[in-house]
Amino acid sequence: MKTLFVSLALLALGFVQTIHSLAAEVKIEELINPEVTFDSSLPKPEEVIGVNVGERHWYSHEIRQYLDSLAAASPRMVALGEHARSYGGRPLVSYAISSPENLAKLDTIRAARAKIVNPDVDIDLSKQPAIVHMMYSIHGNEPSGSNATPLVAYYLNAAQDSELEQQLQNIVIIFNPMLNPDGLDRFANWTNNHRGLNPSADPNDREHREHTPNGRGNYYGFDLNRDWLPHQFPESRGRLALFHDWKPNVQLDFHEQGSNNHFFFMPGKPERTHPLTPKMNQILTAKIGEYHAQTLDENGVMYFTQENYDDFFMGKGSTYPDLFGTVGILFEQPSSRGTKQNTINGLLDFPTSISNQFLTSLSSIKATSDLKNELLSYQRSHFVDLRAKQPKGYYVARAEGDATRLKEFMRVLQGHNIEILGLAEDIEAEGHTFSASDSIVIPLNQPNAAYLRALWSRQLEFEENVFYDVSTWTLPLAFDLTHTQQAVVKVKTKKLTDQFLASSKKLPESKTGYLIDWRDSASAELLYDLLEAGANVRAATGAFQAQTINNGLRDFGYGSLLISPELNKDIPTQVVKILQTAASSGLPVYAAASSFTPTGIDLGSRGFEVLSLPKVLLVTGPGTSGYDTAELWHLLDRVVNMPITMIDTFRLPSTDLSRYTHVLLTDPLKAVPGISKKLDAFIQAGGVLFAQGDSTLEWLNKEGLTEVFWKETASQKLRAEFKRTAKKDSAGDLEQLLPPRQAYAEADNEAAYTLVRGVILEGDIDITHPLGYGYSDNELPMFRTNNRFMLRSSDPYSTPIAYSEQALLSGYMSAENQELARESASVIVESKGKGALVLSLDDPAFRAFWWGSQRVLINSVFFGELL
Repeated sequence: MKTLFVSLALLALGFVQTIHSLAAEVKIEELINPEVTFDSSLPKPEEVIGVNVGERHWYSHEIRQYLDSLAAASPRMVALGEHARSYGGRPLVSYAISSPENLAKLDTIRAARAKIVNPDVDIDLSKQPAIVHMMYSIHGNEPSGSNATPLVAYYLNAAQDSELEQQLQNIVIIFNPMLNPDGLDRFANWTNNHRGLNPSADPNDREHREHTPNGRGNYYGFDLNRDWLPHQFPESRGRLALFHDWKPNVQLDFHEQGSNNHFFFMPGKPERTHPLTPKMNQILTAKIGEYHAQTLDENGVMYFTQENYDDFFMGKGSTYPDLFGTVGILFEQPSSRGTKQNTINGLLDFPTSISNQFLTSLSSIKATSDLKNELLSYQRSHFVDLRAKQPKGYYVARAEGDATRLKEFMRVLQGHNIEILGLAEDIEAEGHTFSASDSIVIPLNQPNAAYLRALWSRQLEFEENVFYDVSTWTLPLAFDLTHTQQAVVKVKTKKLTDQFLASSKKLPESKTGYLIDWRDSASAELLYDLLEAGANVRAATGAFQAQTINNGLRDFGYGSLLISPELNKDIPTQVVKILQTAASSGLPVYAAASSFTPTGIDLGSRGFEVLSLPKVLLVTGPGTSGYDTAELWHLLDRVVNMPITMIDTFRLPSTDLSRYTHVLLTDPLKAVPGISKKLDAFIQAGGVLFAQGDSTLEWLNKEGLTEVFWKETASQKLRAEFKRTAKKDSAGDLEQLLPPRQAYAEADNEAAYTLVRGVILEGDIDITHPLGYGYSDNELPMFRTNNRFMLRSSDPYSTPIAYSEQALLSGYMSAENQELARESASVIVESKGKGALVLSLDDPAFRAFWWGSQRVLINSVFFGELL
């Protein structure tokens, strides 16, 4: 029956009329069920847009336009409005689809969701519908999901079928047609403008090969499916609010994968399930999977399950809900990446991709309807059992001197509906002092404690050593917070008020100048504004105490800023206004009472270095990683709020680098002729090259721009010795250098064993080094995603960040790699001529939420002259 419904919908929409050869391959007439009719009063997609579904890639505004038209005409569909707006200015919208009776009491149904997850409130589950959240195409160049939504919505509203009508009585669908409109439109524009009258199925054709940045990411190029946890982007914040508002029983996440695969649906590989995921979650996932299997089998669609993908990283659309009493389901449809493409399985076209997303949309609806009582009971019991088993106590955290960083950490937690309290009095815990004035406490005994524990925990033991994504994401380490690892029991708490961390003040006039505490993360934006306004800004290369007007004696660390008048001049009026505005906003700006300081360098000391306005060039385009460049662009553009210049690799030979103070490089420039000499001249003349990643550092090494010495594993040393011996033609000596034979089937596992797929290592940062300015202590968690480790610099002063002796804080890393990491370098600074190279193995701005280490990059930008 499901097959017949799909086929009739396809026929009614003229789904296949414009694609060459498809009509000959799909015998649609054999699948029509003559008993099913469609409401002729409702608009079909092509009647509103003038384009059939699958004829070409639809743009986000076209999808919205059709769904709005359908919602206005149908008693089964209500527009819920805009829940977010992307940085590209595109709205993200959602709809409720259900029976007219359910839609008439939609507000009551939504209000009941909070009662279901509240163990203190009684509720009759039998009278509640199940909620299914259907989400499509969070990756913009996986477009078959979003392009299927007009077809899915039309069918759900127009089909006159008793079975469907009963399903809509049992469930309410929150229909989220596109999670990434910026990426979706970027890809639609690409493929629609690069297909011919006779589209090429060759995978090498331009239509299938996007340039960087491609449509996968959002406006800045970020992977929004990795932004559930940190929700740094408006799309994610709105999506989270929608999720927690409706508290769905099932969440569907429609994706695409490589063209040569077959269809995938959850469950994933059992051994790679997060230990906090309830067993019943996986049982229900498997039950729902049976519906997908039946539907795909009936339609002759090949698929696989319980392989490759996993439920470990709790920050994707299909895993995030698993700790909230929801069942998350991932779908991966092979991608045609355009109109059609030849694959090892045959010709894959866009309409086929859309139809498979359509099929599993309907099988999900049937499964949720049939399993309604089990799903509601599971959701209820999840929160009841969690309350009964949850230990007492509180996590405690603070960010000394950096209210901005702590506020951002709080925003992230609150986005997951996690309650935060304040300290009623100072406490000592785990060797740290937590002040009531700037510390927060997070109770474990709260509804969403399961996700809180997943965010807080450090994991070092694993059943598997292969991960689809990162193996750890400990949030307080990402923010470099002073925090307790275990819950503290005896804590007096209080509710946080709007005054917590607020320090708005009026800035008094000073003839000496003004001081800024560089520890606060908002100071970087302030510094750029001051430099742009022509302020005379100096950075302290030493610590000191200074007497301030109205704020008394205060301590200032390395990197503290001094804004003082030039000789025989006053501080410009515009500069003073900027400082006054910053002080009134709560930033750590103080009026200096005197140049004399009781301890440390005086304000007139040579220990204050003059800073100048940075002019940053970020290398982008072909040959670069869209993710890595996106992180640097977003950090400087959105966090520091400063302009940068992005230049594609092929334009570098004709670019005058002397116009810039910094070049940021995330990838090797192997295809750019003459660039090595050009970069060398740029550095020699006083420029700063920030280079990120092991492949980039190795390329610089081979080009003679720097020297990097890599540490080697025992097996790597053995292979190198084998090659050296083989050159001597000493066959007798080679035998003892051969590794033992192993089973071929173990090759993949052995390769995975050597990988580092996202771990947290403890960095030891030199807070007296310009890259360490603004840090309060030497311990800095660094996020690591590669398995190469370099020796520290031969210059004892030039390794500002090295890993500690026992570096692994959380995540999976083999014992062999742990040994390599021991006391190796994370960041090396090499002076060269008048300039310098900053060699960073790690990604300091990882996924925009590694707020602890992103200061390293910011420091390299503003304190480049000090290097």
